[in-house]
Amino acid sequence: MQAFTWFLILYTGSALVGLTALWYFYDRSDKRSFESSRRRKVFHCVRCGSLYSVRKEDASEGESCPDCSYNNYELSF
Repeated sequence: MQAFTWFLILYTGSALVGLTALWYFYDRSDKRSFESSRRRKVFHCVRCGSLYSVRKEDASEGESCPDCSYNNYELSF
């Protein structure tokens, strides 16, 4: 009976550790995904109407449209 109790404790503990590890991994993965999209600036071209985004580090006062090369400014929400 003593061996079964230890087996049950170890089995339950390892399942909890495994679930915690999965939660931590997917939480970090979701945060990385969100942060990469949050670090972008969105632009709307007034000439051709396309939407595009660039990284905040790359964006200056204005950014050229990849389709028509018109200099546009960041959208404000």
